[in-house]
Amino acid sequence: MTIFQILCLRTEFEELTSDYAMPQRASDIDTIEWFIDNGHRSNRLRNGYERAKEIALIIKEYYYGRKEDY
Repeated sequence: MTIFQILCLRTEFEELTSDYAMPQRASDIDTIEWFIDNGHRSNRLRNGYERAKEIALIIKEYYYGRKEDY
């Protein structure tokens, strides 16, 4: 996966979660991890939740996989 694809996924994640109950509106790694661990509490019935979680998992996997390359 390229950095461009990840950036596109981050944009999609931000669009999907723009109306979700979250501590902040962002797609940084802290927000992604919070969403994976806690996002289901008040967002699981919202449109796009499953796709947002899928994207969050992809971004997290990419982040930690790339981090090991350094």
